[in-house]
Amino acid sequence: MRTRSVVSAAVSAALGAALLAAPALAYAADVGTPGQDPAVTATASPTADSTPADPPTSAPSDTPSDTPMPSAPPIGEPSDTSTPSDPPSGDPTPAPSSSAPADGTGAPVFGDVGSDPSDTGFLTVAVSSDSAITEVSAELTELHGTDPATVAITGFTLVSGTPQDGIWRSPRMSQLPSYGSYDVTVSAQDSDGDSTSAADATTVDVEPKPVFADRSISPAVLDVEHTHVTLSGRISLFDPITGDTSPLAGKDLSVTAEYAYSAVTAADGSYSIDVAPRLNGENATSVPVSLSFWMANPDGTNTYVLVDSKTLPVVVSPSRIRLDHSSVQIKYGTKASSSGVVEYLYGGTWRPAKGVALEMGYYATATSGTGGRFTLTYPYVPSDDGTFTVETSLDSYLADPYLTASHAQFKVDVINRTNICFCSSWIDEYSNLHIQGSMNGSNGKVPPNRKLYLQQSADGKSGWKSLGWFTAKSDGTFNLDGHVSVPKGYWRLYSVGSSDYQPGYSNSVHFNRTATRITGFNAGPEPVRKGHTVTTTGTLQRLSGTKWVAFGKQRVYILFQAKGKKSWTQLGSVKADSHGHFTARFTAKQDGTWVGVYLASGSYVDAESYHDYVDVR
Repeated sequence: MRTRSVVSAAVSAALGAALLAAPALAYAADVGTPGQDPAVTATASPTADSTPADPPTSAPSDTPSDTPMPSAPPIGEPSDTSTPSDPPSGDPTPAPSSSAPADGTGAPVFGDVGSDPSDTGFLTVAVSSDSAITEVSAELTELHGTDPATVAITGFTLVSGTPQDGIWRSPRMSQLPSYGSYDVTVSAQDSDGDSTSAADATTVDVEPKPVFADRSISPAVLDVEHTHVTLSGRISLFDPITGDTSPLAGKDLSVTAEYAYSAVTAADGSYSIDVAPRLNGENATSVPVSLSFWMANPDGTNTYVLVDSKTLPVVVSPSRIRLDHSSVQIKYGTKASSSGVVEYLYGGTWRPAKGVALEMGYYATATSGTGGRFTLTYPYVPSDDGTFTVETSLDSYLADPYLTASHAQFKVDVINRTNICFCSSWIDEYSNLHIQGSMNGSNGKVPPNRKLYLQQSADGKSGWKSLGWFTAKSDGTFNLDGHVSVPKGYWRLYSVGSSDYQPGYSNSVHFNRTATRITGFNAGPEPVRKGHTVTTTGTLQRLSGTKWVAFGKQRVYILFQAKGKKSWTQLGSVKADSHGHFTARFTAKQDGTWVGVYLASGSYVDAESYHDYVDVR
């Protein structure tokens, strides 16, 4: 037993007198015996000590005293009261039984026996008899362990009812050796000298209980401006054996808010947890939030303890995208870009939305920054005019669950590139320049303005001067001759361009050498069956004076352009014989155009043959 201080003993004595006085008056009223002093009756028993045994030397404001406290909800139903949330381990505290015999011959009769509903450190016993109960005691025996201990509990005091039919409460059972389950045997004696014992009257669990305070889950509603949830509070552990309450420090806590999060209580048992729930589903209307932990029991099992829980409504705000431009004009070869702001409607006002994922097509993504601004650039070059869509991300992981989806469109006007091929040319002995080639746009179409200018430069780098112009055919091809006053230098073709086509330049050619040509080029037979042989023939010649002569022992390359394609594929090469004749055979695979090309060296001019189309069937 602990040594009582003078102050605690006096307080306990006053408390004991108060507890006994009220039941005695009630008893006097119930019995109705004239002239009887109920106070004397209540205190005459030698075992009815007005000072409860072993009072606590000190108790914080949230620690239960020996006075019964209001019932608290059980574990799993949190309460912010500082009273331990401990239900009775046996039956709830009953009203007096009123079952004692009235003929003065009966022994005490027990009603319900169990833990005090407000504090498992106390035992309550309902007992009645034909005369006043003078003594109540109990023996608690451990239910588990290799050497179960038995502890005697005396000093019960009347807390409600009358001495003849009332509820008796033990002092705090501080002498229990450990937490756990105990089998309870109770005994009682009345003023007639009758006594009764009841073995295995009940089983009680005496274990530490969590106490919660200052609990809070905020905000009340989740929306675009309140996407985080803060859980705070303080957890203490009440010891029913000592009556002390201490902080539950270093305890692992589990938060569930669509996903699982964890935290640990501080040294004072407090916690403050910030989580950002990732809503499940695009149309989530609420988020259940709960805080819990597992508490170890003396028998090695664990108990799930719910600290706090709340369901938070989810409000989704409208969003919109405002682009800086509804249309843009770009040159072919330039990537399409768009910029603007993304906003959301909140409280009747459109506000900039930072951190929103956006996309333009599958490959262009961005996240809005300060002021809701963003810039998106499509990684591939558009080949022609089109419409692009900017939208909030459709990815369920990236999309903002607190905003509705939105999109905006803009038009892209592509200024196509003009491609000019100076495919074949030469200068004869009369200073006539032969020009042959084609023009088209990057979109595969022939520009409507087919005017081409012939330009000349001495060094091919600067000083280009226009000599004249001509118009390509409707299919973009051209084949013509023109007299040049200076047969030495570099030549190229130039197109002015238009609103839809960029200015274009051909490759440049240099003449101060002998012209060459490929004549009689043929690819056949035509048509030819697929898998059969296509034979290409022709003659490579060079200009000698005014005559074309055989240009033997030179290599000619055979190129093929598949139908519908823009690029040429080199299939092979063949060396012309001494007469300039060449023959090369290939397997027919698909429709297309064949051409022979001589790549000049030294003082000779490149030559390109006639383009021969072969139908493969």
